[in-house]
Amino acid sequence: MIRFCWLPKAARKGWSWHDIYQVNKADMKTLTTEMAAAMIHHEEVFRYWKQQKQSSRLPARADIDPCGFRKVLPTISLIDVLEPEPQNNPLAFRQRLAGTELYSAYGTEITGKRLNEIYNPSQADYWARELSEIVTTKKPNIGLYPLSATGSKGLYLFWLRMPLAKDGFKVDMILGHDVVLGRDEVDLHSGIRAA
Repeated sequence: MIRFCWLPKAARKGWSWHDIYQVNKADMKTLTTEMAAAMIHHEEVFRYWKQQKQSSRLPARADIDPCGFRKVLPTISLIDVLEPEPQNNPLAFRQRLAGTELYSAYGTEITGKRLNEIYNPSQADYWARELSEIVTTKKPNIGLYPLSATGSKGLYLFWLRMPLAKDGFKVDMILGHDVVLGRDEVDLHSGIRAA
């Protein structure tokens, strides 16, 4: 295993994130190529979120129109923040909405579930830390998460999370965009698949 730190162009524009990832050396070349392609879609969703942001006020869920990023809807998620100060508590977050493509990544429906119902304790703690940071800093975050722990060996979730606040300041929901990396065939252009 080698340590791999991914800092795309958007990071140099004021994003606040700092994950260091464990990536198998054999997977690194493939993942780097896939991450570069996925960044196009991450940046599309991020730009939309940023356009809804009014100076120091965060956008609210009501400001988000799914038509603004229609082609990536199958990989969009909304996460409810159930406590004003979650302090890395997995019970403080509930998956309000999970796009249809996320079902194939997790192998089950995750909509309506809290972190501890989706993940084992260490995985739930990882997500609680990441989401708590977004609530605390009120800034987007991005990362790479191995799906091997959920039974999907060789797959990684390249995730982006952005804060939403009904009042513009207190984060009460998190908008997410995910891309599954490491598949033999990855379609980053559409979530539509033939029947």
